[in-house]
Amino acid sequence: MIQVSDSTGDFCIARWKAWAPGTDEAEGWRAWFKGAQSDEAHSQPDVNFLPPLLRRRLDRHGRMALATAWPCTEGLPTVPCVFASRHGSLDRTLGLLTGLAAGDMLSPTDFSLSVHNSTVGLYSIARGDRAPATAMAAGADSLGMGMIEGANMIAAGAERVLVCYADDVVPEAYRPHIATEPARTPFSVSLLLTAAPDAALRCRLTRYTDAPTETPENALMRFLMDGADSSVLGVHQPWRLERSRDGH
Repeated sequence: MIQVSDSTGDFCIARWKAWAPGTDEAEGWRAWFKGAQSDEAHSQPDVNFLPPLLRRRLDRHGRMALATAWPCTEGLPTVPCVFASRHGSLDRTLGLLTGLAAGDMLSPTDFSLSVHNSTVGLYSIARGDRAPATAMAAGADSLGMGMIEGANMIAAGAERVLVCYADDVVPEAYRPHIATEPARTPFSVSLLLTAAPDAALRCRLTRYTDAPTETPENALMRFLMDGADSSVLGVHQPWRLERSRDGH
């Protein structure tokens, strides 16, 4: 019988970067917390640090992910990573399915960029980084499960791990299927987790049994920005992200 732990080991958040339309400054994030919709809803993050050939291969979901992931690992030679997304490049997938239904020939390029690990693959190519890379989806709990995966990699001995979460707006055809579920999209956040015992922001994740009171995206951003002692990440499988102020 497999025993499932009720908590991860300690890990540290050494760097983090988040993006949502119109939220470059703290004031923008404060409005975002309140549910405000930015006038820049269709904007895309800047990824000019990438070669033009790679930039052209990214849809907005990919741009969102790399815009937050890149600065978190800048200057580091190799970093294992976890890229989590509930829907991935769903616009591309829908386009392929629509073409298939119409009897069109499918584009090999579009297909290769629609699979769930395409974004982390392009990230690895751009960095020239051959460290282990994981692409995962866990429904509405994708953000929290990505954090769990990264924390467990630290517990297993990794010196550092990048955790990136990104989700864009769901295409109209799929929206009736998630109409009852809370979401804050488009949104991307990346965190560099480390095992350093003396880092300023030391945390752990523990199981949580009550119903969460806010979306995982809001909960994580409140934890990072407001210095809260804890926040609950999850929808159906919530975990509490706890801050250790004394390092114990």
